[in-house]
Amino acid sequence: MLFRWMLSIGLILLTACSVPKPRPNIYDLNPDTSIIALVLGEGMARSFAHVGVLKALEEESIPIHLIVGSGMGAFMASLYANKKSANDMEWHAMALKRTTYLRFQFENFLKTRLIHSKLEKLPIPTLLIATDLKTGERVILEEGAIIPAIEGCVAIPGFSRPQRYQDKALVSSEISHGIPVDIAQSRGADLIIAVDLTQGIERYGFRDTDDITLQSYKITSKAHSERQLKQAHIVIRPDMSGIDFLDFSQKRKAMLAGYEAAEKVMPELKKILQLQEDE
Repeated sequence: MLFRWMLSIGLILLTACSVPKPRPNIYDLNPDTSIIALVLGEGMARSFAHVGVLKALEEESIPIHLIVGSGMGAFMASLYANKKSANDMEWHAMALKRTTYLRFQFENFLKTRLIHSKLEKLPIPTLLIATDLKTGERVILEEGAIIPAIEGCVAIPGFSRPQRYQDKALVSSEISHGIPVDIAQSRGADLIIAVDLTQGIERYGFRDTDDITLQSYKITSKAHSERQLKQAHIVIRPDMSGIDFLDFSQKRKAMLAGYEAAEKVMPELKKILQLQEDE
């Protein structure tokens, strides 16, 4: 069984995307007319850092016109887009437990928390990115039911079952393309802000096949993401040292790391968007 999953992943690697070049000059953007995209990548338990990033962007009035998510980044993107509120996102994210993630019980968790049932009804354009395990092709989810779309994006081959969606078997797009920066660009984003949580993936002990599967997933995701991130205009890299990918006990630490990392890039963001720095 493990061999079949690894073979599927290997075939998907052959579909690695070519990433378009970023806009050469971004220092003349008008925040009122430009499209600013936020791309949230995989991080598993580290993905609570996305909450901190969005809180910082909100506090500094950085507008977000498009949000793109893969892996648990898709889960967090949906929580934010639910009400377009970082505080609301934080409230619900704090309730997510490790057992919910490991047992893949996202439907029960989300159905009482999301006020919109369809992706196209969200108050901000939201793209959730998955891979069809049958073909290796990437799937952009922007219409239809939110919960099965999220489940498809967070499913990790060999660790959780693929999500049946229409005639597809959806899993995380991180296994084939990494963080989906190119999707934001293909939708006309003038400024792309990406959040990278893949640093520090080293692991020196393997207790079972799940550990091997997850480490293989992280290595593959990081390799693809490194290429994609070169095309982002701003990359936010929270300090994830000491936070394991399955450690759900350090949510606050991860959120703070995301907030602090976003604050570090704020002067550059304000310069690009010609926003006044606070005295």
